[in-house]
Amino acid sequence: MRRFLLIVNLVMVLFINRSAAQIDAHFTQYYAHPLWLNPALTGVNDGFYRVTANYRYQWPTISSPFITKGVSGDMSISDAFSVGMTVLSQTTGDGGYYYNNGYVSVSYKARLTEYKIISGGFQIGMLNRGIDPGKFQYGNQYNPLIGYDPTIPSNEQFIRTNATALDGSLGLVYFDAEPDKATNAFFGVSAYHPTQPRNQFLANGNNNKIPMRYALHGGLRMRMSDRVDLTPHAVLLKQGDASEITGGISMNMQLQDGADLLLGTTYRLNDAVAPNIGIHLNGLTIGFSYDINMSKMKSASSGNGGYELSISFIGRRKITDSKFVCPRL
Repeated sequence: MRRFLLIVNLVMVLFINRSAAQIDAHFTQYYAHPLWLNPALTGVNDGFYRVTANYRYQWPTISSPFITKGVSGDMSISDAFSVGMTVLSQTTGDGGYYYNNGYVSVSYKARLTEYKIISGGFQIGMLNRGIDPGKFQYGNQYNPLIGYDPTIPSNEQFIRTNATALDGSLGLVYFDAEPDKATNAFFGVSAYHPTQPRNQFLANGNNNKIPMRYALHGGLRMRMSDRVDLTPHAVLLKQGDASEITGGISMNMQLQDGADLLLGTTYRLNDAVAPNIGIHLNGLTIGFSYDINMSKMKSASSGNGGYELSISFIGRRKITDSKFVCPRL
């Protein structure tokens, strides 16, 4: 019980009292939700349109796991311009906290050469967060004799339990699309919440702004043979006082025309290692990863960081353009 109360108190600190900490959701398969990573990835694919869905179930051995769901769609409206929409929802398992946002995105691709391309994009939308104070247990409600005692007042003063604000993001992506090269590079930078919208719940909150989330991401696609590609990749995320460094490698092995096997692993520094597997069938890609927790949280999570499922479909034109784009991991 004491361990559970400490965890709940940590959640309250991260999400309510200290807006300087990371509050955005995160994904192990971060390239599988491109509009969450960088708005400049809108329309960056080898098709006419793309639809994605992501589901993450984090810390399943804890009584209040985090569940994150995201859907997005984007399409090219010309050789240069693309548009998209994305919606994300994050909740705790007991419903005591939720985080929702939705954005419309626009991107523009400029060709430095025939195959070297820079894409710039932005998003605008709404961010909504809410809490149910009655579903939280607070550290000062711990009684050393009986454990959690709901009759002890929490002494927290809430001025509201739901807040909505205008929000957005902007970013840049560079990628080398030359099809005959042995190595192709891609990298990008993005910033979310540039206006730092306010979501205040506590009356005595000192800093109620949602801090900006910065991302620096990139990788190399290396062609090992006619059927095998290797892609080392990495991302640096920073939001407020929190930071996340993730790196890994993905192997794409062609089984037959239109069918690929995806294998890889991802390591999140001081947190978790996540093996992943997937399959690509024509325009459909399905990926699954499982986080094995390696941080101090593993005593509470029993090493189970959580699993993540991603599904995407890319609809292609009748005449396809066989160019390299940022890979799905």
